[in-house]
Amino acid sequence: MDALSANMQLLNDANAAALGEKWLGAAAGVDDMCMLTLGTGVGGGVVMRGQIWHGMTGMAGELGHINVEPDGHPCNCGSRGCLEQYASATAIKRMAQEAIVAGLAPQMARALKEDPEFTSKVIFELAMQGDAPARGIFERVGKALGTVVADLVNIFNFPMYVIGGGAASAWDAFAPLMLETVGRNSFVYRATAPTENIQDGNAPSRSVRGTMITRAVLGGDAGLIGAARLPMVAASASAAGSITA
Repeated sequence: MDALSANMQLLNDANAAALGEKWLGAAAGVDDMCMLTLGTGVGGGVVMRGQIWHGMTGMAGELGHINVEPDGHPCNCGSRGCLEQYASATAIKRMAQEAIVAGLAPQMARALKEDPEFTSKVIFELAMQGDAPARGIFERVGKALGTVVADLVNIFNFPMYVIGGGAASAWDAFAPLMLETVGRNSFVYRATAPTENIQDGNAPSRSVRGTMITRAVLGGDAGLIGAARLPMVAASASAAGSITA
């Protein structure tokens, strides 16, 4: 096949990450799963029967634009109160700066003065050191994520929901309230949650049945691995279609 006749497939980064985690990551061996990626924004990917669910026009899985706070912070999508405005690295930094301007976060103000870049990682470190305003920010992250994950559990009843992306490294700071919120908001989760939820980022035991909410394990390689997997999935789907046609 020459270059002019080669097939090309496009996949956004969140969908690629979801496919990667489904193939070789936290959701290996799980055919149906959702993934949320916490980075500059919040992306999402939905995998059904081992394949990305694209929707009617390829725009399915925009999980970062699910509303979590009516009339909340303006979002670049044109709405307000989207998950992306409360659970992305950009949002974490914005909320910290708001607290500093309001005079409510002296330790974060000192950190900002020492390091003008002032990343979400710095805020996470302060939270883990016990700084109350920093901890409060990650509680907002956890509550927002828990609200959306609870909705996803109620809608899909999938066996696994994976949280990835750079900001997921703050798992220890936001996961407790996220899981608490899911348990409070989702009757489906309460009926299907395993007795011990996976929280340490390791792939869950396949002998455990129930709704698993876990951290991604492939890190920054998830998208690359998913992109490598895409042609295989497409070829398999094409072969299945030709057999059933």
